[in-house]
Amino acid sequence: MYIFKTSGATFEGVIDHQRHAFVSKPGDWNPEEYALISKNRRDLSAGEKQIQYIMKIEKIRRIRPGEAEKYWPGNEGRWKYIVECYDIVRIPQPFNLNEVLKDRAVKYRPAVSFKKLDDEDEKDILDHLGKMRY
Repeated sequence: MYIFKTSGATFEGVIDHQRHAFVSKPGDWNPEEYALISKNRRDLSAGEKQIQYIMKIEKIRRIRPGEAEKYWPGNEGRWKYIVECYDIVRIPQPFNLNEVLKDRAVKYRPAVSFKKLDDEDEKDILDHLGKMRY
């Protein structure tokens, strides 16, 4: 499981197009692996939680010319890789990582755009999501 961070400016495009883009290529990923979509803390409105959606990774590839502009206007040339996803689901009870992982969540704060979750953290997140019955 990955956590994909996004700005408030690109958040809706990530959700609407089930795609995210990055400067560097996420490694050690598998097709059908889950990705949590996390809005940057500075872009949250009062009372809004960071983790609002989850989707599955289909593939990661080089971004094509004009593709960033198509999905996120004004961002052409910013990223090198695009992650295509599917099965996006709005989490019925959005949450912040520290609410589930407690002190272990601090290791994900420095992630600027994406980070793979440790096995133990992934298990705890999946357990938490399973209790929501979405």
